[in-house]
Amino acid sequence: MKTVKLLAKRLLKNYMKGLICSSRLQQLMDLLDVPDSFDGAVEMAQDLICASGILSSSLVEKNAAALQGFIDTIMDVLDQFYERGQDYVCNAGIPELLESFDLPDTMIWAVEIAVDWFCN
Repeated sequence: MKTVKLLAKRLLKNYMKGLICSSRLQQLMDLLDVPDSFDGAVEMAQDLICASGILSSSLVEKNAAALQGFIDTIMDVLDQFYERGQDYVCNAGIPELLESFDLPDTMIWAVEIAVDWFCN
């Protein structure tokens, strides 16, 4: 998952979301200059950025720092989920996850998005 996170960060840092989401997998791999063995990780990074409508706000697109912080926060929550495992995370409620990962209630949005990405 760390490779996917790094690839997503590189894509978001260097390219507009429209380009990332409209490009074919091989085009993204060429842009990132990664070997063919990274095709799965690049595809997951593209899905992470594009599959959810949460990143479509033009305000967010204009503010790269906010977008990067948004993605970083979700990815940090996902890293914690991977440590605990899918059985636990996908069967727990949001309040239980907030408590068990010692996250403040203000992080509910990150946990909800991370659960959606992790479990679906």
